Amino acid sequence: MPMYPLDGTTVIKREIAALRRAGVSPVLVMLGYQKEVLKNHLSHNKVLYVEDDQYQEHDFASSLKLGLREAKMRMDRAAVIPVEYPAFAKETLETLLSCPGSAVPVCHGVEGYPRLYAFGEQSELSRCPVEDEGCVLSVRAEGGILKAEQYVKERRDAKELRCRNRLILSKEEDFFDPEMYRLLCRIDETGSIQAAAGSMGMSYTKGWKMVNKLEKEMGFLFLNRFNGGKNGGSSTLTGEGRTFLERYHAMEEDMRRIGQRFFDTYFQDFQ
Repeated sequence: MPMYPLDGTTVIKREIAALRRAGVSPVLVMLGYQKEVLKNHLSHNKVLYVEDDQYQEHDFASSLKLGLREAKMRMDRAAVIPVEYPAFAKETLETLLSCPGSAVPVCHGVEGYPRLYAFGEQSELSRCPVEDEGCVLSVRAEGGILKAEQYVKERRDAKELRCRNRLILSKEEDFFDPEMYRLLCRIDETGSIQAAAGSMGMSYTKGWKMVNKLEKEMGFLFLNRFNGGKNGGSSTLTGEGRTFLERYHAMEEDMRRIGQRFFDTYFQDFQ
């Protein structure tokens, strides 16, 4: 669960980045199941570790007690995030940190996370109203992962700084870009350049010119053309053409993931 992919990074790295942006330091990570794998995953994140050797017997309350005992030796208060609650907004964490004592965020009457524990006091967690459905979304709940992914995406698209990449292939001139990729995918779906171009708001002539230029630059056919027939001509991807599309898509995905990691590294303080 800590290493489950979410929003271009992983659940736990997203949580750590959120704490750092809020100025929370140091960051302690509770370790139990597959602790060495998790340590390796976080090797460049400069966090401290608390190992729970009895994690198989401990429930959450017991692990929390152990973690808070260790935290108390290093800080006056601690923001606690169970790994399965990664979708909270930074405003929620900032609101909690502004509270004088221990606090829990409450969204539409439901208590969520992170929670703030102030040491040296016996008072209960004060309820802090927030407008953040992400703080109550557990990825362990039924459909929780999809809900968390959607919520994070909506918030990111609405207001947060983000990174966008476009993969363009060139020789003397650019000849393959995301638009070319979408056109070929639509041709593969419809079996027709005319239908594919029309679905993209593109003229039939422009679609043909793009395909012809691509084939000229690469030196092989991307489409099998079949003229005439009862329903007119049709087009299908050649074997080489399909392989080219698959590799372009795979490279796009790798660029997106790698670009997001670099973006998180260089711009996390601006997000």
